[in-house]
Amino acid sequence: MLSKIPLAIVVLTLAVCSVSCFPENRVVNGTDTDITAYPFMVSLRGRSGSHWCGSTIIAPRWILTAAHCVSGRLASDLTIEYASTNVNVNGTNVVGIKRFIIHEDYNESQSYANDIALLELYGRLIYNYKTLAPVTLPESYFEIDQVAAGSPGVLAGWGFNATDGVVQTHLQSVNLKIYSDDECQIRHNYATTVNQICGGVDEGGKGHCNGDSGGPLLYKGAVQVGIVSWSVKPCTIAPYPGVYTKVSHYIDWIRKHIE
Repeated sequence: MLSKIPLAIVVLTLAVCSVSCFPENRVVNGTDTDITAYPFMVSLRGRSGSHWCGSTIIAPRWILTAAHCVSGRLASDLTIEYASTNVNVNGTNVVGIKRFIIHEDYNESQSYANDIALLELYGRLIYNYKTLAPVTLPESYFEIDQVAAGSPGVLAGWGFNATDGVVQTHLQSVNLKIYSDDECQIRHNYATTVNQICGGVDEGGKGHCNGDSGGPLLYKGAVQVGIVSWSVKPCTIAPYPGVYTKVSHYIDWIRKHIE
């Protein structure tokens, strides 16, 4: 979905990759959906107000996203747009970022290890449970069934529709397969870690692309098990599923900072 610098094409040099790897940016081959289906979705915006990364609401003052979405940036340059199916620079549901917390062991040179960050908002969001609600997080160290068939997943976001495509202003979603840890590692030539999870389809052609970074991979469409981190380019090329930060391995870290 999003490249390391959102919406830019920056090659991540990984010796283990047979083709270029990038942090992520749009849902490829997704379909239009509505914020009422995913009321926890928010658009992280850069200084210009344009969409930069995906992210999710986890508490009235806290947003969950990828570390590479905010690394090297100033909180004062960032805002979020919430409760919006269509995002744009003139959106009205916008709030500023007070500060962000990047995982202390985040390392982009090691397959984007610990690619997770928290954003603290100015003020508190008031849930209406229609267009604005928190995402459900998994239990600590929850794992999907480790079977060849994988598990059902959904990706939602506003990222590119193809490597050379454009950012989508209308919220997209796509059904994906969540792969077992073993298959995730095999498909990526063991470039992934135990703290990452893979989502895609065997034949390729569906998944995240630039601009989807920081957005959620949802187990059975409801529980956020992943945060969009990186993928092999061109987007969704087989046999490489997208790589996500495994949220269940960071529940204690999240709680430590927001409670």
